[in-house]
Amino acid sequence: MRLSGWHHRTALFLLLGFFLGCTLPSGANTPPLTAAAAKSTIDGFNPTYCKVVEFYGFHQAEKGAANTQTAYVLLVNPSDKVQKQVPFAARFQLLTLPDGRQQWFLTSLMSHGAGLTRRQGWDNLIIPVKDAAPAVAGGKQ
Repeated sequence: MRLSGWHHRTALFLLLGFFLGCTLPSGANTPPLTAAAAKSTIDGFNPTYCKVVEFYGFHQAEKGAANTQTAYVLLVNPSDKVQKQVPFAARFQLLTLPDGRQQWFLTSLMSHGAGLTRRQGWDNLIIPVKDAAPAVAGGKQ
């Protein structure tokens, strides 16, 4: 019995799909962006002017944009006597390094706290996200 032309094409398509599916890079090697690492990066990049008071969480604008995360945080200026709390949006990008590894970077920290027409903060940043420092026993850091 002889297979018709469409059977050959279907078998070839399935075989090709199997082999290509096994060789494509998976999203499993994408490093996670944790809230602790994001908070630690924001606190550490400019400690004179910004300290995270509250970390609200992440927002992913588009379903297919897994390489961009926006975190919403409440910041204060530690050197300010008034300690006015201002909401900020911290933007994180997943970039591919020259050696092929992927790493998260803080790329902007912006606020509209002074009104919708006035943006304040830091833009065009490239601050690498590192894992949060482990908590010291006794609650002091």
